[in-house]
Amino acid sequence: MMQQTNPHKRVQQQEPVDLLAIVRYRYLRYWPLFILAVIVALACAYVYLRYATPVYKISATLLVKDEAKDLGGEDNILSTLDLFGSKKNIENEIQILTSRTLIRDVIKRRQLYGEIYRNGNIRDVAIYREAPLSLEFLEPELIGPHPETVPLAYDSATGKVLLDGRPYALNDTVNTPWGNMVIKKKPGAAIEHDNYFVRITNERLLTQSLLKRLTVTPISKLATVIKLEYADVVPARGEDILNDLIHFYNKAAIEDKNRLAANTMAFVEERLRIVTGELSDVEKQVAQYKTSAGIVDISEQSKMFLSSVQENDTKINEANMQLSMLDAIEKYVSGKSASTNMVPATLGISDPVLLQLVTKLYETEMEKERLKKTTGANSPVLESLNRQAELLKPGILENIGSQRANLEAAKSRLTTANDRFAGILKSVPAKERTLLEVSRQQAIKNNIYTFLLQKREETALAYSAAISDSRIVDSAESASAPFSPRRMMVFGVAVLAGLVVVAGIITLKDMLNRQVSSRAEIEKATAAPVVAEIMLAPDKEPLVITEGRRSLVAEQFRTLRTSLSYIGLNGDNKTLLVTSSISGEGKSFVSLNLASSLSLLRKKVVLLEFDLRKPMLSKMLGINREPGITNYLVGKASLSDVIHPIDDNEYLFLMPSGVIPPNPTELILNGRLGEMLDKLRSIFDYLIIDTAPVGLVTDARLLAPMTDACLYVMRHQVTPRQYLGMIDNLYRSGEVGKINLVYNGVKPGSMDGYSYGHGYGYVEEMEKTGGSKQFLKNIFNP
Repeated sequence: MMQQTNPHKRVQQQEPVDLLAIVRYRYLRYWPLFILAVIVALACAYVYLRYATPVYKISATLLVKDEAKDLGGEDNILSTLDLFGSKKNIENEIQILTSRTLIRDVIKRRQLYGEIYRNGNIRDVAIYREAPLSLEFLEPELIGPHPETVPLAYDSATGKVLLDGRPYALNDTVNTPWGNMVIKKKPGAAIEHDNYFVRITNERLLTQSLLKRLTVTPISKLATVIKLEYADVVPARGEDILNDLIHFYNKAAIEDKNRLAANTMAFVEERLRIVTGELSDVEKQVAQYKTSAGIVDISEQSKMFLSSVQENDTKINEANMQLSMLDAIEKYVSGKSASTNMVPATLGISDPVLLQLVTKLYETEMEKERLKKTTGANSPVLESLNRQAELLKPGILENIGSQRANLEAAKSRLTTANDRFAGILKSVPAKERTLLEVSRQQAIKNNIYTFLLQKREETALAYSAAISDSRIVDSAESASAPFSPRRMMVFGVAVLAGLVVVAGIITLKDMLNRQVSSRAEIEKATAAPVVAEIMLAPDKEPLVITEGRRSLVAEQFRTLRTSLSYIGLNGDNKTLLVTSSISGEGKSFVSLNLASSLSLLRKKVVLLEFDLRKPMLSKMLGINREPGITNYLVGKASLSDVIHPIDDNEYLFLMPSGVIPPNPTELILNGRLGEMLDKLRSIFDYLIIDTAPVGLVTDARLLAPMTDACLYVMRHQVTPRQYLGMIDNLYRSGEVGKINLVYNGVKPGSMDGYSYGHGYGYVEEMEKTGGSKQFLKNIFNP
């Protein structure tokens, strides 16, 4: 008897995970479940798409004049007429387009406070232009904070509309729980009884809802075109909302530009009124003086002096006006109140630097005013504009001081020149000198009057030619197909969900399964070799291998028979121990069919039924257990008495267990077992001992030293995983000899990496014996 020595400790190496093998051998055998799950998922997706509410995307594009990306020069005619325009910052314009102020204007114009729905069998449908009634909320601020769903019906007898069961007259202001309202019936519309309802929402919630569905973005970093997108279940309503939003945006921009023009126009009109009165008075004085003094003409010398004095006086008056304008600008810059948002008129100011600085300050102030409508007081953009305004003011004040000094110096020079001319004019006769002074005043007033008329016409032209700084590239238009739900995406997600659900159930089932379910688990947990895999027999016959029988299981036993020589069973080594971890793993089945396979080679084989506690071989073969092994061991039977031949097989014999003893362990150790085995070796070519499970009793450990090899039977979905560690310890310690594993009862589709029988007729045989039904049964109950 050869005792197996302990093998060296294995070096555990982490093998790479073969995902393809996992998919193939863990999941692919459940392919009918996957197909069924995909079919169910696609059916659910179809039903969902059939009754889901489609959402359409509405888009529009808007060209905005940008400060950094201006496409046009300042020399074109529109720039000339746009005296009070300012360049736009595209990021600020996006903030304005998404402001609550503009959205509320759209809500108010379209009266979106009450949406009319038509009741449906599966889902309710929002109607917009097809609605039979229009609801105009005169006091939307009285709508409650929470949305309300109110039944809508029509009483044909009274001609009144029923809201929440209360009757209201048509085309008249009525008092409702949501404030005063006017309900109008659209011409030709038919109101179906109890087929509509109204969803009433206040302005705050509507604004939030519209802003969530609105997206405003530049089409690229280098472009000045803004793309507006809005999602709505009613395409026509979405188009109206976007078009109205653009309308109110352009309207607000034009109003901002016209506000400054109106302020300048008012200033010019006031000055014209004053100058007109002064000019009229001066003209009357000239006429009266000429009449009273009898003056008809003035000498050529007096005309020359008069011309020079008039020219100087005009310049002095212009200097005074410019000084007045400078004072007004200085007061605007240094003492601007919170309520003032208009820069004073800059008539007569010719310095381009000062004009540019004042214009820049005005643009900054206007930008602040617009941002205050959309952002908070602590907005970084608003703070940046405040800093920009504060940086502009010192430069303006410094320029004003310089301009004032220059004007004062010029005015002083002109006054000195006029004094010199006045000395010369003293030589002119008194009447002519008086006439010259009166005429000089007339010319001055006339020049001022002409100047103001010119500025008034320029301002009126700019006011009438005011246009928005944006242009509609594409009006709002909805897509032809809904963007949500997306059919292909829904079907794809449904298929993926079906596959994931089945895979998850399989994975969870494997995680919760406490039995061995694959050969890979065995090879991973123990170093003991797996010498054979035996598929689950399609029938319940205990003997599956006989003369001339061709089946997949029989062929697997023939393969196991061939492997015996490799595990040390040859020549004088002829004793094989068959055991398992627990009862029910098929060790008796393996022992019987392996013995039958060996007998087919004309080898004399004896089966020893050494499972003395629960014998099965005698029951399988229909042989009486008595007399048997226990009778021989206690000396009450001879060897020839306990050896029973098997019918129809002259080379196969059975030694049944005999009477079940109360003390099997002591019986094995009574000394007669070795003598019995020696006699059997001299008679038979192979001795196959079917012993009790090693995980429950010690019989196998006692018998192992007397055997030459050991087949350790494990069964698919029967052997507990907790015994894998014990098997590895037995293999390393050699307590039960040379352990070689037989993986028994493997269900179809669970063979790891093998596909037995195809092309050799075994599949056809399985089908004849019910293999297909068994296969489907294993799919749903593996």
